[in-house]
Amino acid sequence: MFLFVCSLLLLSTSSLLTLEIKHPSYMTYVLIRDYFNGFKAPEYSVYNKTEKDLYYRIESNYDFQDNMKLVSYPSKKSIAKLRSKTRGTSYEAKISIRNTTSNQWIDGKIIQHPQWLSTNYSIEWNGYHLSIINNFIASWTLDIIDSSRNELLAQSQRRWFSWKFKYQLDLYSDQVPESIYLLGLAVVSRGKNG
Repeated sequence: MFLFVCSLLLLSTSSLLTLEIKHPSYMTYVLIRDYFNGFKAPEYSVYNKTEKDLYYRIESNYDFQDNMKLVSYPSKKSIAKLRSKTRGTSYEAKISIRNTTSNQWIDGKIIQHPQWLSTNYSIEWNGYHLSIINNFIASWTLDIIDSSRNELLAQSQRRWFSWKFKYQLDLYSDQVPESIYLLGLAVVSRGKNG
């Protein structure tokens, strides 16, 4: 049993070690979860790293499924939407991201892939195939990678020394809209009490 656990640890960390890590990030956001949401998905305010300028809000509606939208500030325009379809322990969400130049909505999906000690997600959007990897050893850290190129696009860490649920999101690539990263983090964190 001990060898089995050690081999799983080695396999899970070996894929993370081969990622191309870019430094520094081109943008850093801080997501702060609202205290009271009732029976709806968690809502977040998205600030710059100084936590002074509000860039986005992740808002949700009362529903049996996750029903979220990403609102850009100060314009207060909806730029992304998410609607989940949960069946048993399976989670899948349809996402729609507004193309800012054509003003058209481009659809995609986020799919949960439960594993033995962790849960990973895949994002398929506009020809991109991304993975959200939640390492079970350091569960406060998320990596969002381009699966086809094995490239780290964004990384998030939970800030533990705060009386609020806070996440720091570092973006290393702008090949997909920031909306993808923000909705992905909201989906993953919804089941972690924060």
